[in-house]
Amino acid sequence: MKKQVYYVNKDFQFFQELRMLILKAAPANRPALQKRISQLGGVKLAILAGIFINAENSRVDLLLVGDSIKKPRLNNFLSWLESEVGKELNYVVMSTDEFKYRLDMYDRFIRDILEYPHEKLINKLHL
Repeated sequence: MKKQVYYVNKDFQFFQELRMLILKAAPANRPALQKRISQLGGVKLAILAGIFINAENSRVDLLLVGDSIKKPRLNNFLSWLESEVGKELNYVVMSTDEFKYRLDMYDRFIRDILEYPHEKLINKLHL
């Protein structure tokens, strides 16, 4: 089976604009992504960073916080999302208690995520 492959010249003067256009279109629109995350069960906080907001130096691409997140659904969702994005994602999944504990302890990892550019897709924790 033959595949068509496209490459882009990173030195092209409109490379960043082209990249932003592609990132805005992928991986599906935000409402569809939010719906799929909600179907994982018990998600209280979903933060997009990294590749989703064109922040290359972000610690993670996706942070999910919640309880009763169904592992098989999570694995299927992450496989789908990585195929949509076209690369392996850096993601973190943690329980609500662990997140709150780390937030209260001024954990550097959590603080970096919250202090640097990000987008809250689901925010039931009212951060």
